[in-house]
Amino acid sequence: MNETVKNILERRSVRSYMSVLPPEDDVMQIVECGRFAATAMGRQPWFFSVVYDRALLDDISAECAEAMLKDGSVPPAGGEMPDTFRGAPMAVIVSADDTEKFGDVDCANATQNMAVAAWSMGIGSCYIASFRRAFEGERAQEFKTRLGVPLGFTPRFALSLGYAASPLPPRKERTEDRVEII
Repeated sequence: MNETVKNILERRSVRSYMSVLPPEDDVMQIVECGRFAATAMGRQPWFFSVVYDRALLDDISAECAEAMLKDGSVPPAGGEMPDTFRGAPMAVIVSADDTEKFGDVDCANATQNMAVAAWSMGIGSCYIASFRRAFEGERAQEFKTRLGVPLGFTPRFALSLGYAASPLPPRKERTEDRVEII
């Protein structure tokens, strides 16, 4: 089987990480794969924040959890507050140019490219969108500033990166009735 196809078919989301950081050269190669994703008309409407600051990820995760508590989408008192970044030692946050019609789609392409690249290098990842809740509240601008996000861009997707803390469970079977040959 072609190695690229094999990596796409075998890629898994990691939801529990060791605290070991991937090598910086590998991380930058992963980001480079994101930069080379397909975009509408080659516009590249993205900005990548490579976050090694776990305290910043914790702050974003806490703000996201607070927003979720307010609308009842996380466990009530006594339940464990979720870590949006799944305990990963780092993440890449992909922001879209707000003026670009297909910015979200292009940023999704970049995030998927990075997830497959990471997998091919033996680095685990999890594709995350729920963290966006932190950018809907009062601290949105603070977080954008801390991430270095340029004016006119909004965080859309994140990719947690690191090494899996335990073996991954079996993957879910794919739905078979979602393809029509015409």
